[in-house]
Amino acid sequence: MIAFRALFLLLRGRRDVPEGATALPCSGESTSTLVALLVVSVIELVAVEFLVPWAVVRWILLALSVYSVLWLVGYIASLITRPHLVGPEELVLRSGSRVELSFPVTAVRAAWTERKGNHGGSVTVDGETLVLPNGDTTTVVVEFDRSCEVDLGKRGRHAVRRVRFHADDAKTAVRMLRLVNPT
Repeated sequence: MIAFRALFLLLRGRRDVPEGATALPCSGESTSTLVALLVVSVIELVAVEFLVPWAVVRWILLALSVYSVLWLVGYIASLITRPHLVGPEELVLRSGSRVELSFPVTAVRAAWTERKGNHGGSVTVDGETLVLPNGDTTTVVVEFDRSCEVDLGKRGRHAVRRVRFHADDAKTAVRMLRLVNPT
């Protein structure tokens, strides 16, 4: 449902950013790849109509293709409309419609830019570091002065002291974190 809400927000030219929070866009690097995948999916949708001779199979494949196109459009919309947030009290890290994790900005000890790739996919915990890549890349590291607990659903609860995430403008993300917690 979040993906459909994100699609609605995108169509209205809005983002899911509460008042008082600053958005840190995080969709840039993967959006072009996902749009290319969307174009291929639409081509596949049309090709199925002409290449599959059996009506029942064609209808099943058509339904699956339409669903996948709608899901992909919703996912792209959620990446665009649900950026990371820095507010007066919390840092909110998001990954499309799947993940939303909050950390108190008062716990931020340090923040710096550091581009690192090959994280291998979605949200993971490596020791005491939470990794939230875009594609397989992170660009910002935030270190906390105490452990912060995160709930990753089926992957359990974890105590983390550091977070690596992707922001389209890593320098601005670090500057915003330093502004809300100048320690």
